[in-house]
Amino acid sequence: MFKDLAMRIFLAHLGAFVAGTLICAAVNFWLTPDTLWWPWVLIGWGALVATHALALLLRKTRRRERIFIDKCARSFTVHLFAYVLTVLILLLVNLTVTPKVWWSYWVTLGWGAGLLAHGWCAFGRRRPAVPLHGPTPRSAKTAKAPTAKARPQPGSKRSPRKPRTKRS
Repeated sequence: MFKDLAMRIFLAHLGAFVAGTLICAAVNFWLTPDTLWWPWVLIGWGALVATHALALLLRKTRRRERIFIDKCARSFTVHLFAYVLTVLILLLVNLTVTPKVWWSYWVTLGWGAGLLAHGWCAFGRRRPAVPLHGPTPRSAKTAKAPTAKARPQPGSKRSPRKPRTKRS
């Protein structure tokens, strides 16, 4: 169906998500119908599938903005998206399961500090410009002249190397 490996992997991830969620719902309704736990699986795994979809979208588009071209900016965007989803899910869990004990802010602060460092590496530092369409061809002035000793092509026969002797 799809020739692109990344798209096939995403579709397998999406299929596993649907099948896994349906199996979890069936097990939940069969064994413990009075306690619903399968929506937590749906929410958590759904966030992972959404993050995977965003990463695929950012990598496969042909737009020219920095977020689509620069690998560091793309990875920061995906991590920021995963961070926001995770913080929202943990806040929901904190409010519904343990409303008297606030513990979700520790994860938010810890991961947020790492995300700030990642953002500084992606956008704060000066880096060489990324070419839009692959490497630029060399001009005639900067092109090196071929040397007299050319290396043999791969697969061609050449004499074996002499073992190096240890110098005293």
